[in-house]
Amino acid sequence: MKRYFTMKLFSAGLILVAWFTFAIMNLTQNAEGLWNKIEATGHSVTEFTLFPDTFDAFANQDVFSKMSLIETYGFLQKLMLKNEENNFEVVKDTDGKLHYATFADGPNDVKEIVNAVSALNRALFSTESKLTVLMPPDKVLQGVTTFDEALPYSYHNETADRFLEAMLLRGINAIDFRDAILTSGIPPKDIFFDTDHHWTIESNFWAFTHLLEQLNEIYDLDLDPDGFYTDPENYNFITYEKSYLGSMGRKTGVIYAGADDFTVIFPKFETKYRFDAFNPLYEVHSEGRFEDALIIGYPFNIQNFEQSINTDKYFAYLQGNQSIVTIKNELSDGPRVLIIKDSMSVPMTAFLSTVCSEVVLIDPRFYEENIIEYAIQGEFDHVIVSIYPQNLTPEFFDYNTK
Repeated sequence: MKRYFTMKLFSAGLILVAWFTFAIMNLTQNAEGLWNKIEATGHSVTEFTLFPDTFDAFANQDVFSKMSLIETYGFLQKLMLKNEENNFEVVKDTDGKLHYATFADGPNDVKEIVNAVSALNRALFSTESKLTVLMPPDKVLQGVTTFDEALPYSYHNETADRFLEAMLLRGINAIDFRDAILTSGIPPKDIFFDTDHHWTIESNFWAFTHLLEQLNEIYDLDLDPDGFYTDPENYNFITYEKSYLGSMGRKTGVIYAGADDFTVIFPKFETKYRFDAFNPLYEVHSEGRFEDALIIGYPFNIQNFEQSINTDKYFAYLQGNQSIVTIKNELSDGPRVLIIKDSMSVPMTAFLSTVCSEVVLIDPRFYEENIIEYAIQGEFDHVIVSIYPQNLTPEFFDYNTK
């Protein structure tokens, strides 16, 4: 018995020594890098602690030997032929694409979010603004995506169906991308990244062209009448092969998930923009051509493979998720548009800006003012709500309680 407890104590001691050694190495190796990142935002460390999620994200980017640990774990999961990782945080479908697992018994109740959109619609009655709801596809493509029997099912598409039915009953115009993209000519395997929850940049470009087509039909508009701005021949498509690990891939590693190709799309034609982004921590201002003002070049110029593949290239467009973003197209006299959105619509919005004089994006999770008041006072031609099925939750529809 004494020998048993001695071995237990010895094992516990080894674990504690290993833990403290790793903590010290992590601190000494990465403290300077974390400090420099915080300083680059123009805020002190004390101020940064007021935003624990952001502070935690910064700290986790440079954990000592982080990728080695992730790759080792992913290799072991692959050896065991597992289609789930980290207690079902991430699962694989039968085509090898990664998904965030959601355990659900049925669709979400949409009453609260339907009431929020209805309130926005009523508020816009006193303006000239036209309200449109967009429904991007869920990564679980209906009739296409399948899972092993034991893996959880999300009911995100069923929730989206309920939401769109409620929009129809209330007379609110809605554009559903889900069926349309399956007949778009984009192969189903290329609609979404394998390692990320976002759709590809090519899918975002298609969504822009489909949105213009639907807006013209619903509201009898004449946006891009010659088809110039929606013609792929008028854009550069530059593909970086096996260069991208998405949000889920960064949790599982390349060995387990593989790596995605990433295509950057930007206009060949003349463009001139003013871009302004705001969030509680910092501001971003840029101007110039589309690719200079609306796309961050840094993620595509990193020479170190590990740093490059782990950089969120999807958010190279429009600086990702910000509280509020204003895009002014100085060469267009097109409509002014407000988009209340999640991350799915960020690159699509960049392409939409080519036919608009101004586009404003608001993320309800981060914007601290009253969104309905902003929409009323902004005198927009169009107000668009674009939230994809997984995010049909009250967090993304908090318009007027701040």
